[in-house]
Amino acid sequence: MRVRHSAQNLTDGGGLVLVRKLFDQLGLAGWIDSRTAKEKGFFRPSLMTEAWIVLLLYGGRVMDDLPLLDCRGVRRIFGWTRVPDPTTFGRWLRRASKRMVPLLDKVLWTMVRRRWALGGRVPKKLTLLLDSTVVVRYGLKQAGAERGYNPKKRGRPSHHPLVAFIRETGDCLGVRWRGGGAHTADGAAEWIEDLVGRLRGAGVEDLTVRLDKGFFSRRMVRTLEGLGVSFLVKVPRHCWLSSHRGSWRFSAKGEAVFPDEDLWTATGKLWGARLLTVQTTRPVESDGALALDTYEVLRQADVLTNIDGIHALTAWRRYNAGAVVEQRIEELVQLSAGKTAVDDRGGNALLWSLAVVAYQTLHTLREHSLSGSWRTAQPRRLRLWLFRLPAKLTTHARKTYLQFLRGEPVRGRFLAALRTLDHAIPPPVPA
Repeated sequence: MRVRHSAQNLTDGGGLVLVRKLFDQLGLAGWIDSRTAKEKGFFRPSLMTEAWIVLLLYGGRVMDDLPLLDCRGVRRIFGWTRVPDPTTFGRWLRRASKRMVPLLDKVLWTMVRRRWALGGRVPKKLTLLLDSTVVVRYGLKQAGAERGYNPKKRGRPSHHPLVAFIRETGDCLGVRWRGGGAHTADGAAEWIEDLVGRLRGAGVEDLTVRLDKGFFSRRMVRTLEGLGVSFLVKVPRHCWLSSHRGSWRFSAKGEAVFPDEDLWTATGKLWGARLLTVQTTRPVESDGALALDTYEVLRQADVLTNIDGIHALTAWRRYNAGAVVEQRIEELVQLSAGKTAVDDRGGNALLWSLAVVAYQTLHTLREHSLSGSWRTAQPRRLRLWLFRLPAKLTTHARKTYLQFLRGEPVRGRFLAALRTLDHAIPPPVPA
């Protein structure tokens, strides 16, 4: 086997044609450019937006990876004349963040509405999930890199953004970028009011908000009650809560879930809501044990809710079902969200806004153009097998063609997804 060089135009990003087709049908480029006509710069804001989103889906992590889009044929697939260099892109982040961050928030909401329109109706019952994530920073040049809550590397500077997802559909509703010194619940109450208003305006009737113990506070409970939504809030293990719990009761529902343990529940009141507690115990067999020490507590959890008539075990199960938010955050990590940062707060917020739009783009593609196990595939799998599909770029009669190997195992899946996109995206949702 001899090694030779070739002058043919090859690309390992042939599968990104799906992304271009989705962008074209959504009309995002024209929508963004029409609202940023006064922005100065050699590159259109829509091109800068598309370039970074495509880079994250392709596998790039930092701004120095932008030249990959030019040398590997991706630029020709998307019809770009040039790809911005890292310096130009960094200057655009600092200059355009004030206008682009709220604009991308509208783009994200539009993509969610368009995706829901595919099913013919808006889901009537949804669960809103809010959670924060910590991105460690190794240096002090990144704006907002402050010391705060950092469970992985204590004492290191970090960023502490807040993200929102829908449990039933997997859609991302946005991100709020914050410095590392921000508390978990900083800005959460105001953002929840905005999200609830959007969802109700879209037609959602039954809305439940699920929050972990970092959001537990009297103010948050009052905000949720004022919005008229159902909520499930994890309660920290505070000693003063023992006076608010009710009497313990043995529950037979735990036999199917904990066959070797006893389930006990308690119902109390806190700030006008129901304080539900679940506890599992196991007998202790010891000859010298006293009668009062014949069992040990294996696990205990408290949930604060305003749902009437719900059993403590059911409330705990519904809260645990919202742990899928950790998987969604992991998918953002696989898309390299937060891997790069600049010395500007607005620029860092813009980078996170672009990352969540990249996530929603991938989620829309896998939900409406793929089938089988590919609909739940992680970004790494989709990038390896689909987006980075090898192909040959040819030109004939002023048209660009992609030629795939006939024996490629994923070729049939890719062509089926491409045909599905022709009819999957409905007309734009009115503003």
